[in-house]
Amino acid sequence: MKQKWILHGIGAGIISGMLLGAFLWAVEEQSGHSVYTLLMNVDYIPVVNAFTYPAPVEFLFHLIVSVILATVLLWLVRRMRMLGNRVIVWLVTVNTLIGALIWPVTSLSDRTPAPGDWASFAWWLAGHALYGAVLGWLLQEKD
Repeated sequence: MKQKWILHGIGAGIISGMLLGAFLWAVEEQSGHSVYTLLMNVDYIPVVNAFTYPAPVEFLFHLIVSVILATVLLWLVRRMRMLGNRVIVWLVTVNTLIGALIWPVTSLSDRTPAPGDWASFAWWLAGHALYGAVLGWLLQEKD
């Protein structure tokens, strides 16, 4: 099957997304910083925000985004012919940047951390760096 790499991206997205969710859930449970709530937040998405979803559905939304992102990033990794540890470094950087770019949506909800909550921001970035590291490890091809 020529498109086998897509299944690789889907699997990597599910595993990485589940780990990110578990990490941010644990941080929120232990510290009180609402970083898992932010991960599950859909308050800023028109139409979708008109409904209240059960926790498993919110997590499914997160995993769908993770699978799409992982598959696109795998396509880019393959296209750029990145090998080995370069993939991990690149994906940690890209995903930490994505986390930083998403952070401003905290101002669109009263359930998420305040934009100036630097401790929550640090946890949020750490989670996205972890996501990138795991995704990179799962997506890397050996030299």
